[in-house]
Amino acid sequence: MRKLAMVALLIFGLVGCSTKVGYYFLDWAIEWKLEEYVTLDAKQQEQFDDTLKQFLYWHRSEELLRYENQLAKLSNVLEQQSLTPEIWADHVAEAKSHWSRTFDYLLPSLLPIISSFSDKQVAQVIAQLRVEEKELNEKYLGKDQAELIEMADERINKRAKKWLGKLSAEQKTAIHNYNQTRGATLDMWLEYRHEWIRLFSQALKNRHNEKALSHSLTLLMTEPDKLRSQAYKKALDSNTEQFGELLILLNQQASAKQKRYFHNKMTALQEDLIELSEDSE
Repeated sequence: MRKLAMVALLIFGLVGCSTKVGYYFLDWAIEWKLEEYVTLDAKQQEQFDDTLKQFLYWHRSEELLRYENQLAKLSNVLEQQSLTPEIWADHVAEAKSHWSRTFDYLLPSLLPIISSFSDKQVAQVIAQLRVEEKELNEKYLGKDQAELIEMADERINKRAKKWLGKLSAEQKTAIHNYNQTRGATLDMWLEYRHEWIRLFSQALKNRHNEKALSHSLTLLMTEPDKLRSQAYKKALDSNTEQFGELLILLNQQASAKQKRYFHNKMTALQEDLIELSEDSE
């Protein structure tokens, strides 16, 4: 369900903040987010709590060092000025594989819980997804291209600042140029999300067939390209390549101070991941 994706977002969202503190409160954050979508009964809550406990132990002991390893490789190519769009695409694929493993681990435990949802609970989940869809439409639809670019500039500037510190005018211009030239995917993205919600709602309504439910969730959560149009996939691939080129340019433009800032932040994150992984032993 959409909840599974939220697990991944919460985990990867720790990057750039206080990783150790965030991770120690991850169980609370996941429970809190779950309550936005569905209210579990006592039995379902007990099952979910047990699943969450086992998942967090598995994730800490098995997955965190994978993240640290990938960050070490990415940090190395950035410091060596050897990052290419192809290498960036490989890192994007590796990040997706982290999510696929997480989904594969969680699915067997979550299927019985989802299958036991009442009609009222299913309606609650679908209603929340529709609320989110409405909010996204209100946020983006009706905006002209200049407004959308301004929003994208602000979003990427904020993310880049977390890793580099204060950005130079040259770097802000590079980000603005990327947002001006990248392929427009907003309409295709909103259309994809609408179709995703439709198919997910259908899967929930047929939830008592666990085999069919497993197939549907696997498709929706780990094989999104099967739901995207060829034009959408082509645009996404092109944008991924262009974003890799933007990272290369930002790295080339980085001052000595920004490079130290990035190195210290990346090193601290890697050390946190290693320490958290060791805490599971």
